[in-house]
Parts: sequence; C-alpha cells; structure tokens
Amino acid sequence: MNTISGAASPLPDTGARVVARLDRLPVTRMQVFWVIVLGLAYFVETFDNSVFAYAAPTIRAEWGLPLESIGVITSAVFVGMMIGAIVGGRVSDRFGRKRLLIWSSVLYSLGSLMSALAPNYEILAVSRVITGIGVQAATGVIMVYLAEMFPRLSRGRFFSALTFIGLTAGPVTSLLALRLATEGEAGSWRWLFVLGAAGLLVAVLAAVALPESVRWLQSVGRHAAADAIVSKLEGRATAYTRRPLAEPVVIPDLPTAKGTYRELLSPIYLRRIGVATAGWFLFLFVVYGHLSWVATVLVETGMSQTEALGFVSVLSFSSFVSPVLLFPVADRLNRRTTIMIACVVAAVSFTVFSFAPSPIVMVVFAFVGQTMLAVGSAAFYTYIPEILPTHVRGIGAGLINGVGRVGGVLQGLVIAGIFALLGFQGLYLVLAATVLLVGLIIGLLGERTAKRALEEISQE
Repeated sequence: MNTISGAASPLPDTGARVVARLDRLPVTRMQVFWVIVLGLAYFVETFDNSVFAYAAPTIRAEWGLPLESIGVITSAVFVGMMIGAIVGGRVSDRFGRKRLLIWSSVLYSLGSLMSALAPNYEILAVSRVITGIGVQAATGVIMVYLAEMFPRLSRGRFFSALTFIGLTAGPVTSLLALRLATEGEAGSWRWLFVLGAAGLLVAVLAAVALPESVRWLQSVGRHAAADAIVSKLEGRATAYTRRPLAEPVVIPDLPTAKGTYRELLSPIYLRRIGVATAGWFLFLFVVYGHLSWVATVLVETGMSQTEALGFVSVLSFSSFVSPVLLFPVADRLNRRTTIMIACVVAAVSFTVFSFAPSPIVMVVFAFVGQTMLAVGSAAFYTYIPEILPTHVRGIGAGLINGVGRVGGVLQGLVIAGIFALLGFQGLYLVLAATVLLVGLIIGLLGERTAKRALEEISQE
C-alpha cells in the first residue's frame, strides 16, 4: 500500500495511480529547482546552437569564405540536430530521460571545443554536426522530461519559465560576440565556442540533481522506483502546504507496448504527427532563416559587421520579453491558439520590417517578430511531447523534431539563394508568408492540450 497525506491508500498503486498522484501535486520548491536546472541546460544548448550566427561574419572575413560556405556550415548544425532528434528520442525511450540529458550535454560540449580548435572550414563544419547532434538530443529530452514530470495545471507556465532561462542565452551570446567576434580581432571568435563547453557542468548538475522521469520508469516496469520518487514529492508537498493533498484522478493507462516507428504510423497518431511535423518544419525554416542570417544579410545590405551585430544584439533582448508575455496565458490559452496568434503577429511584423522606412521602425518590428517567434517556439516545445503517450513520446517527439530540423537544413542552403534572387524585402516576405501558413496549420488542425493530463490527451 502507498501512503498519501499520511493515510493508507485504499487502492493498489497501478502505473496509472502513481502518475495521477504526480499530476495532482502542487508546485513546490522542488519543481522550481528542477526547472532552474533544466533551464540552465537549455541556456547552454541555446548558446551552442546560436553562437555561429554571431561569429559567422567574422569567420567569413578572416577565412575569406564565400556566402555559400557560410550556408553549408549553418546547415551542418541542423544535419546534426536532425540526427540527434531521431536517435536521441529512441535512446531516451530505451535508456531513460536523465541518462540521455547527461551524455548529450557531454557530446555537444566536446563538439563546441572542437569548433574552437578548428583549423579550417571543413573541420568547423564537422564540429558543428557533432554539436548539433548533442544539442538537439538534449533539447528534445528536456522538453519530454518537463512534460512528464510537472503538474498538468502548471505545465505551460513551467515551460515559460524554462524558456525565460534558456533564451537569455540570446542576449548573452550577442553581447559576447560584440566583444569577441568583431572586426580586427583575428581568432577571438574561438572563445565563444570554448564557452559553449559549459555543458560539461550541466551534465554533472543533472546527474546529481534530477530524478528519472516517473512516467518513463512506469513505462519500463520500474514501479517501485517511480513510487519512491512520487512518495518523496508528496512528503515535500505536504510539508510545504501544511494541508492534505487532493485525491488523485486516475486515468487508465494505454496498453503497455514497446514504442516503435511503425506504431507512430497507426491512425491513432499519424494525423497528430503529420500536423505537428508540417508546422514545426515550416516554423523552424522561418526561425533559423531569420536568426541564422539576419546579421549576415544586414552586412550584405551595407552595414558594417559591428553595426549588424549591434542590431542583432538589440533583437536578442526579445528573449526577456517573450516569456513574460507567455507566462500569464500559458495555461489559459490552448497551445494551438498561442502558436496561431504568435505566427500571425510575426508574419505582420516581418512584412513591415522588410519595407521599414527608417532604422528605428526596422528595429521595432524585427524585435516584435523575433519575440513572437520565441513565443511560438515555447508553445511548440510544450505542445509536441503532450500529443503522444509515454511509450512512444521519445521517438515520436524525436521524429517530429528530426523531420522539422530538415527545415533548418534547408534554410541554410536556400536562404542565400532567395536573398540573391529576391533581395532583402523578398526574403522577409517569403518568411512572413511561411510563418503565417504555420499558424493556420496548427491553429486549425492542432490538438487541445492545455490543463489536461497526458494520459487523457493520448486516449482522445
């Protein structure tokens, strides 16, 4: 028998009951501590993922690279991310969420050190592939872990808090780039990649501070370990609130199965995966088409490297605004509604940005557009792991992220061509139209997930 709030439970602890006990817990310092740890991991991953965009103009000038070579290196990290998403999802379903977070953090840190020491274009491209594998494996499992371990009524707000911590890497990266990757300082950009090796510290922190996912433990039959974690959390919650916990609402489990890609293609999941994958693919094309290229494109339109990096530095502070906007509505609006609103506003903003009559108008609407992309990203990261059951959540989220990363690969190869053919205004009109399409796809066809137990969503 299990003890809940000091009384013996009248029911045996089935997997469904243990998960229900987890889902009805109030927010305590323990969950706040976990989200800080996960946020720090997301911070370093975001830094590693975005650092090349800031260093690219300086690397290009120092090595005399053509624009197409910058596109190849930009795409290299997305090739790695595609691999990391698909393989990482499978590994997390088999070996656990915590173990994958630890070793993927080690991998992307080693990739970042390799980038710092790269003697030429080819080695840098390979190192970015390795970094991408580790970054996406870690990012994917963080999102799955948070979905599985945090209470359903506050899941969206915890994702907002995670995003706030992680996306502060944007302004930090841009400010460091202004200092370390400016004109006339040959090789100073390498220190940006050295800093990306901080993921080694994240690996140690995750190993010490985080328990394994209760839902994953249940899915692989480790019921005693899952019960022990939930019992500890219940004890902390009771001590914190000083009142009895609510009775858990048990939702029966889906039949236990070994998650396979074939199962994802069944009618139950195919539509959900198709909608999420299409939306995520196009969304990432826009996100990285903007983030990876805005500094380089501005330089090509006549700005100096320092001016372009200064412009991008201003935009990076949107990372502080987007979680503040999202937090109050994260668990009130459905994720699909949030994504749709963010995409529509981003489309309008990029359209105005492309025709802006002055630098001030450019900054304002680029800032709004980038803020909306950050809001949409946080909502997507909340939404994707919610739409699948535990036994296929890792490989399902990995598949969606992996195929979605093809959008990142394509933007690295395609954006240069669009810019050459259509110019600055044409490029941003294409990005605006694409993000508007994302909003329509998810807003009209997506699932309702806010404030619902993951098991309830799985069985709908």
